[in-house]
Amino acid sequence: MKHLTFFLPVLFATSLLPSHAQDGEQLYGLYCSACHGADGKGGGNGTLPPLAGSDWIHGNAKRTIAIVLKGLHGPVQVAGKSYNLEMPPQEDSLTEQNITAILNYVHKAWGNKGQDVKIDMVRVTKSEYADRKKPWTADEILKIFPLEKKATFLNNLTSQVYKGNWDKLPDFSKSKAENIEEEHSGIIDIKLAELKENYAIVWQGDFMAPKTAEYEFVIFVDDAGRLIFDKKTVAEVNGIGPAAEGRAGRGKVKLKSGPNPIRLEYMQQAGEQSFTIGWRQVGTKNWTWISADRPPGKQGPDPIMLIPSAGKTVIYRNFIKGVSARAIGFGFPGKVNLAYSADHLAPELIWSGDFIDASKHWVNRGQGSQSPASKDVHQLTTQKIYPPSAKFKGYTLDPKGNPTFHIQSESFTITDAWKPGADNTLIRTMTMTRGSTPIEIDLSKSKTVTPQNSVTLKPNSPTEIIYKLK
Repeated sequence: MKHLTFFLPVLFATSLLPSHAQDGEQLYGLYCSACHGADGKGGGNGTLPPLAGSDWIHGNAKRTIAIVLKGLHGPVQVAGKSYNLEMPPQEDSLTEQNITAILNYVHKAWGNKGQDVKIDMVRVTKSEYADRKKPWTADEILKIFPLEKKATFLNNLTSQVYKGNWDKLPDFSKSKAENIEEEHSGIIDIKLAELKENYAIVWQGDFMAPKTAEYEFVIFVDDAGRLIFDKKTVAEVNGIGPAAEGRAGRGKVKLKSGPNPIRLEYMQQAGEQSFTIGWRQVGTKNWTWISADRPPGKQGPDPIMLIPSAGKTVIYRNFIKGVSARAIGFGFPGKVNLAYSADHLAPELIWSGDFIDASKHWVNRGQGSQSPASKDVHQLTTQKIYPPSAKFKGYTLDPKGNPTFHIQSESFTITDAWKPGADNTLIRTMTMTRGSTPIEIDLSKSKTVTPQNSVTLKPNSPTEIIYKLK
């Protein structure tokens, strides 16, 4: 084996073993757990949607297959909570075998009872939507594959609309409702009234408490609102003003398991309009929102730092600054990181320190590219390093998540494997597994990397290149 050593102010890690050696749980851990959580309860402290107990898992398996293939963007309701996210398509990143294995795991893990997935179902779904070029919206996918109907935390919900000009919540017993509607969604949504100013709404129904316990509620209102249980006001915001943390209404109430009669009152004068209500069991951290609106707060999502866990590499497949559009990021144990371009068939960035903050693209459909979470970033190349006929044929992972990239043309096939070495080194092993003519390849076109060198790959003769920190 030929050895070359590069000295860089950086490190990185990886290796090789075919991904078919992994089962669905391993693949889920590598590809999905950063977003959805290792326990399926949602990553980012609940800012990303759960898969455990999700309605989206049940019913027609082609729904989840289609989402994995094409991705999903925009608002979506999962387990009674709203999310606004960007899930990138995976059809170019995951094999049909990988998708089958991952979904069979997800459909049965954490108490889920989803449909078995066959590889033929993946192939058929992929063929049916081959011409689709953009991710699904929730409305689009649910028109094709509706969710099974399931009760929400608000049952038997009705709404009454009142018209009038008030500067605080009116005495509804002295007003006559314009109409009464059944709210089958189980969600508080003022926009369903299709009014802009000088109106009020009263909702009544049953709040379905998961267990007998004390619950905390919060409301954010523009302009005024009130939450009532058993004729007792639990939370209130009155008068004219914006939805803001300083105007939040909060309160606690003991509820029995099952249905508890609930009444919500809302008043809008003019200008902005919103009504947000959330609940949590006292002593727990995360809120569950039962309204279409979401609470006001700071701009931008909380950071979602991707961190390797259990000695395994974490993967980020989204837009990375300094890399071509089809970039694949790898964060290795030891805080060494790589961004590989599927367009240029080459490693383009390498850096030490923290890997990447995923919140930009995983929450609220952030636009643009995300920079690595470190300032110690080095550009290896920005262009294709193989002859024009060469194509990217995907990558495989060993049990630790270390990648091997596959490049193929009519005259040769090359594997490009990466793994961590000792003493802050990154070991890259390139092998021509098919072909008879040696190929010279530039290892770096960047002046920031020295020495500028190239390798000559010979048939079935692995060449090892070591990148070492200075």
